[in-house]
Amino acid sequence: MSDETREKPARRESEPIARPSPPPPTKVLAPTPPKPAPLLPQASSAAKGRRRFVKALFVVGAALSIAPFVPWGQYLSSSVSAKVEPTLQKVVADINATNGQASGKPINTTDLETFPPNTAWLVTYPSSGNLTLDSQNPDTFVKWRVIRLPADVGGTNTDATAFVAFSEVCVHLWCSPNYDPEHSTSKVDETFQCPCHGSIYRIPDGLSIAGPASLQPAPTNAIPMLSLSSDASGQLYIEPAVFDVDHNGVIGYGRYYDTYYSYIKPAAAKSG
Repeated sequence: MSDETREKPARRESEPIARPSPPPPTKVLAPTPPKPAPLLPQASSAAKGRRRFVKALFVVGAALSIAPFVPWGQYLSSSVSAKVEPTLQKVVADINATNGQASGKPINTTDLETFPPNTAWLVTYPSSGNLTLDSQNPDTFVKWRVIRLPADVGGTNTDATAFVAFSEVCVHLWCSPNYDPEHSTSKVDETFQCPCHGSIYRIPDGLSIAGPASLQPAPTNAIPMLSLSSDASGQLYIEPAVFDVDHNGVIGYGRYYDTYYSYIKPAAAKSG
């Protein structure tokens, strides 16, 4: 009998059963934490300031894009400073082409040829004492439009009651209104009108009756005015102005329009 066919000896009971060795434990690797994002350099204060400036430009640009196109440089005022002396100032028309034949002349209430009804002239108040310098002064905060009223509201009177004087600074956004009845097509054109946004001030008390200025609360809805008087010869004068809302108004801000009847007009009525 060959060794291959020989029976294997029976296993003894005491012999342990051979078992395969367990596989080695698998290592569980902890997840690798993500790398922190690199820190960006903090913006400098100058860079932040530039961003704010750009944002401001964007806001201003958006506002201007919806406003009517106007030649702003022609109308905007340059300052708000004005020193007023407590004396009468003779009213003299500025030396310029827009004042026509009245250019450089003292305004006289009896001269209806040089100073006809329903006409206006630019004057400077307070004056520097030098008419040439006054006429060349670009500061609209010292410029006033002296208006001889239409005939139907007293313009043919030969004293100060025939005149009013309105500030050249609109109470809305400080553009310069004008009086241009020569090109009027209706009664509303015989008013003081701002070319920038259409605010209209009525004659003779200066209350805004149309445009954005008319929507503002008092006293910001009436344009500042000067108190006028005249002497026996008809020379027109400006009474010392009181720039507060209860009297002549605050330039660029306004006044209570009823002060025309309680303060400004009485000065003209007692003159002469």
